[in-house]
Amino acid sequence: MSTSPRRAAPAPGEPHGGDPPVRQFVGFRLGDEDYAIAITKIQEIILMKPITRLPQVPDAIEGLINLRGNVIPIVNLRKRFGLPAREFDDETRTVVVNTHDKTVGCIVDEVTQVMRVAADQIQPVPLSATAESRRYIAGIARLEDRLLILLESDRLFDPAELDLGPAPAAAAGAGSTPNVPSQESVG
Repeated sequence: MSTSPRRAAPAPGEPHGGDPPVRQFVGFRLGDEDYAIAITKIQEIILMKPITRLPQVPDAIEGLINLRGNVIPIVNLRKRFGLPAREFDDETRTVVVNTHDKTVGCIVDEVTQVMRVAADQIQPVPLSATAESRRYIAGIARLEDRLLILLESDRLFDPAELDLGPAPAAAAGAGSTPNVPSQESVG
């Protein structure tokens, strides 16, 4: 009888033996740079929808959208990172992210691919990055011929910035009621 512990075979998708752990990311572009967010934080990727603009919100917040009955804030990552404005086009997408028990949409120039990145491909944020940018970056992944900036969504979306103030009905003023169809008018 052997006294050495037996290791169970790895489950499908787990690394084998000494292989480094692998994580999946959703890649996207802003300008000429490649970024990614962990796939575990992504709810879905959608085409651009009409955005309801709100007054007096941080510049990076474009407004709100209705996503299948849920109203979610939309953050323009170009503005968030201080990049020059760009018109939305056929490649522009909204990446819907779950963070801090909230759902938020991120406008990106284009979604590129889902990729697997091994732990040994990820390097820490260089000291040359500003303190502000280091706060949002989880690491830099070395891919074949390029670098991929891995974003930390929980730090990128500060809960205070996602608090958009009172609900639209409350902002309309006392005495006014929202225009909600009655049960009879809803077929």
